[in-house]
Amino acid sequence: MAHRKFTLTKKLALLIMVASIVSGVIFLTLQKITDDLLEGYLSSDEYYHEESARYIQKFSKYVSENELSTSDRKAFGEWVKKENYINLTIFKDQELQYDSIYSESDYGKEKLTQYAQNHSHPVKFRDGEGRVIIDGFYSSRYYNLAFTLDLLGATLIFLIIVLFGIRQSLRYLKTIHQEIHILEGGELDYEMTIKGHDELAMIAKSIEDLRKAFLDKLKAIEELQAESRSLVTEMSHDMRTPLTSLIMNLEFAKKEGGEAGTSKDRYVANAYDKALQLKSLSDNLFAYFLLEREYEADLETVAVKEVIYDLISDQIAILHQEHFRVHISGELPETYINVNLEELGRVFDNVMSNLFKYADPEEEISITFVSDQDIFEIHVSNMIKLADITPESNGLGERSIARMMSRMQGQFHSIQKNSKYYIVLRFWNTKM
Repeated sequence: MAHRKFTLTKKLALLIMVASIVSGVIFLTLQKITDDLLEGYLSSDEYYHEESARYIQKFSKYVSENELSTSDRKAFGEWVKKENYINLTIFKDQELQYDSIYSESDYGKEKLTQYAQNHSHPVKFRDGEGRVIIDGFYSSRYYNLAFTLDLLGATLIFLIIVLFGIRQSLRYLKTIHQEIHILEGGELDYEMTIKGHDELAMIAKSIEDLRKAFLDKLKAIEELQAESRSLVTEMSHDMRTPLTSLIMNLEFAKKEGGEAGTSKDRYVANAYDKALQLKSLSDNLFAYFLLEREYEADLETVAVKEVIYDLISDQIAILHQEHFRVHISGELPETYINVNLEELGRVFDNVMSNLFKYADPEEEISITFVSDQDIFEIHVSNMIKLADITPESNGLGERSIARMMSRMQGQFHSIQKNSKYYIVLRFWNTKM
């Protein structure tokens, strides 16, 4: 079903229109209420007379303090301007002396009427007593104040409606921001929240589509890698059978060979060495890609002194049989480590296999145990046979060791300096 696109601009325009209508109605309602209240109180005769009397007293005080006469019209004008919303009229000797509305041409000509006589008040000036009339729009200031308050109230309502209306969009924007951070953290299975059909929803949908496309790419890559690993593993496995037969045939050829030192014997010997090299490469390749297909290793806590001692003893006995000299330094600590016994055995098998192939039997092999409160390390160093430097440089054996050590939460490091080879197997101590 196709949805009508309701953009943020349209939403905001509609929100402002609704807020304007509501705040306008509230403003008119408040004005009506305040006008009725003010009208009921400020339009009474009692209020008018009270205000007039108050202004008469105020004007009388102003005249006394400044010692004004009825002819000081400039001072009267300043006072009227200062007080605002009033009209001032002054009579003396039945003649008009000042009026804040009329022009000066009427001064001295306009006579005191009976109405003015009844509504005027006596005020003492410097040049004698005069009659003063003060008419004022006393309620105007209150009406203006009420108008301002009504306008502020309506404006506040307008802002509240607008802010409340855009709060939902701001919340959604915050949700999108938080979900992007979740995806940045690697949680690619987390689905984006898609609400509505505006620009924010379009952004969320685009991110969601990107997430799905990325997951599909990762899945395709993983399937391709799994297929490649499976193919290499199967090929490595298939290679082992004919290689084994080839090695057996070459061994028979060596045993049944004719005259020693002939070219045929050399060819058979070289072919036999190459067959052993290919088998070693096939075994390493098979072991490496087999690790790729395995799940997380099951670890168990074992005593270093027991497990490492058994493994080292077996390997050293084999080295001695092959006429290698081994020097051991350091002691096995009374600590515990987390390992997988099967993979730990494979690690030592790989290490010893490398020693058989590359270590110089004329030089001593050094095995050192190093430990502290946090770690237990096995350091192995040997000199390299010069004749065996070139045959195999693929590094699958080392990578297999590193992979198995990593699966056991350990570390593997190797260094080759000139003709000396040095490795470190590092384990982290744990509590039983």
